Amino acid sequence: MASGLYSHPGILLEEHTNRVLELTRRLRTEGAFPYWNEPIPSALLELAVALHDFGKATQYFQDALRGDRRRDVYSRHAHLSALFFLHRALAWELDQGIEHPWEALLFAYLAIKRHHTHLLSVHDELYAPKGQELKILEAQIHSIPPKAANAFLQALDLQSDLKAVLNFKPDAFLAWLQEEAGATFRRWRRCWRQWIREQQDSSALFRFLYGFSLLLDADKLEAGARAHLPERKVIPAQVVEQYKRRMFASELGPKQKQKLNALREQAYQEVLSQPLSPDEHLYTLTLPTGMGKTLTGLATALALREVVAQARRHPPRIIYALPFLSIIDQNAQCLEDVLQTAFGQVDSRILVKHHHLADVQYREHQDDEREPLHEWDYAASRLLTEGWHSEIVITTFVQLFDTLLAWRNGAARRVNKLAGTILLLDEVQALPSVYWPLVRRLLVQAAETLNAYVVLMTATQPYLLPQARELVPNPDRYFRVLDRFDVLLDLRDVSLEAFVAGFRPEKGKSYLFMANTIASAQRLYELLQKHLGEPIAFLSTGVVPRERLKRIEDLREGKYRFAVSTQLIEAGVDVDFDVIYRDMAPLDALVQAAGRCNRHLSPGKRGEFHVVSWVDEQGRRYASRIYDLVLLRHTHTLLERYERLTEPELFALLSTYFQDVWERSIPDQVTESLWQAVLELRFDGERDRPCVRQADEAQGAYISQFCLIEEQPYRRDVFVQLDDNAVEVWKKAKTIIAKLRNTQNRWKAQEEFSQLKPQFAQYIISVALQENIPSWDDDLGIYVILKETLEHFYHSETGFRQRGDPCFFG
Repeated sequence: MASGLYSHPGILLEEHTNRVLELTRRLRTEGAFPYWNEPIPSALLELAVALHDFGKATQYFQDALRGDRRRDVYSRHAHLSALFFLHRALAWELDQGIEHPWEALLFAYLAIKRHHTHLLSVHDELYAPKGQELKILEAQIHSIPPKAANAFLQALDLQSDLKAVLNFKPDAFLAWLQEEAGATFRRWRRCWRQWIREQQDSSALFRFLYGFSLLLDADKLEAGARAHLPERKVIPAQVVEQYKRRMFASELGPKQKQKLNALREQAYQEVLSQPLSPDEHLYTLTLPTGMGKTLTGLATALALREVVAQARRHPPRIIYALPFLSIIDQNAQCLEDVLQTAFGQVDSRILVKHHHLADVQYREHQDDEREPLHEWDYAASRLLTEGWHSEIVITTFVQLFDTLLAWRNGAARRVNKLAGTILLLDEVQALPSVYWPLVRRLLVQAAETLNAYVVLMTATQPYLLPQARELVPNPDRYFRVLDRFDVLLDLRDVSLEAFVAGFRPEKGKSYLFMANTIASAQRLYELLQKHLGEPIAFLSTGVVPRERLKRIEDLREGKYRFAVSTQLIEAGVDVDFDVIYRDMAPLDALVQAAGRCNRHLSPGKRGEFHVVSWVDEQGRRYASRIYDLVLLRHTHTLLERYERLTEPELFALLSTYFQDVWERSIPDQVTESLWQAVLELRFDGERDRPCVRQADEAQGAYISQFCLIEEQPYRRDVFVQLDDNAVEVWKKAKTIIAKLRNTQNRWKAQEEFSQLKPQFAQYIISVALQENIPSWDDDLGIYVILKETLEHFYHSETGFRQRGDPCFFG
């Protein structure tokens, strides 16, 4: 008999719940995470999933679902569902004669309570409801029709011992809530205090988040993607080798290029010849820039995936994380080109990109692989993409560490994808050094608790995982052999005006000037433009993303001889210049910037990498405005004794530099406080708290205060109506917002805006607003530079103007 209760319009509560149960079981079988497969935690998780929406049985929720009343505190269902689960789970324990498994019971209770919200700190959740909160719950219970509720409970697809305790008796539930529930919460508080004193690692964080993510992922997929769980796909481990044979077999070229390709091939073969084991979880891959780490890293991950798949039932997913959006697209294109060798059309089950500007359209083959790809609707596509339902996910460090330290609801649902996965971290030195000790602990714990595999790839290893096995037998040999440029050091302070006045370019050479601030880059561009009289590419975050990506592509194609940039293209971006001038920076940043110099070993040329020290009108170094002064002092001390270095000699200084950073430059208080938050599950995600990066900010920190992108005073998002397309995108956004205010179908309008968001974001810059402040738009909640005021606020080449004079750049 159907219950007559609904979870969503037209969907019976029992139908939704049983499909969520089935999805949870399928997701759980994929992960290499034993805790929630143990008998008692497994049974409690099943019961939690079965009852996660029980609170929807109230008349308040059913009326709101039909549109007969406004949604309010009485129509909310998560807390009531969690308490009913707790009431029935305790009865099950009693029935089975089980000693109170307090941790698994608490984690399952919290998973239900928070399945529609961000996570609070666990110690704040260990109190029984009272006062007004209790009165609301009592009213909700009185409004549940017992016959319909019990019909729902009896329709659930559960094992017999669990189903035996599933009955709804309003008086008994109320009596327990009013008189007995408090004892359970008091016992939890006692257990929790003792448990905290004994915690040594973050395994509990991952135990909780993994179970939480199973419920979230299954629930959202059922509601928004028609319970679709994409089929897992096999990727041949030899696909990179096949791609290389197809692309490079007949390539000869100049001797220098042959030499570089021979070195790349040697490194590739050496790495791929290393033995891999499903029992070894931590690796590093250290090679100079331009040595093909993307292909080598992908081939390594696929080889490791095959080894693990042979030892376990399911092949691990590959999560490929990078620090910057500017390099994600180029790496994703490289991966797609490789995978096309095996698959032709690469569908989303094989590869997805996930970041805030990515296209979230999820495409997959249906019955016949030869047919055109099927495109899921936007809601399903977003859930499948953001849930990392793919064999290879290319994403940002921000998304990865938001998942490892998940306090946001949307990030938490991905944690189940981390179990047994291969984490490929590229350019790992770009992580803020203040977080290195914390990142070390998290990655080691992910390997131990989640059975994840970690591969750190970079030319400048910051020794995050000293216990990891290096996959390049002798990295120093490649750094010694690959001698592409000279490093020329002049650390005397010089103004931009004096520098440009003395600059004389050589005929036939390309030049990159890398500044430390947008203001200094803009000023340098202005001076060079007047001095050179040639086109100059300009790159900074003050230029809209759409234009930045176009200019990077133009640089790759050699359309510019000169370029001025901030650190935007410092790491990973595949551009190549004969000569680079880099403003002073910490040594690892200098080495990464040097990787853009004679990157591809141009025939007959030797690159020049100049380190300079530019100062403003007051004689203050631009480097001191953005970098830690201790790191700058370490670098200056290492470099001041030299006037000239070779590429191998520059790299050789890194070990001393990183040792100094670890020993003297990282405030222990930040890591220790955030680690304590991890141990105690102090999420505090419902409160807006500032990032923690300084020792004096660290005391009592919460997980939500871990931020890879540092908050900056005065920095605000600004939409730039740069062209007719931008104006059209803006108009569409305004129209959708108007719909949101007036339409009954708010969800449809929200979906429309989400679909527009990637296009909208292509015209957003994040800049410091101090002197020159554009209009504020109340509807969209963002600053906007209208097309008719463009000249006052935005320069076509150098982006946002800090000053409003339209003649500022000549």
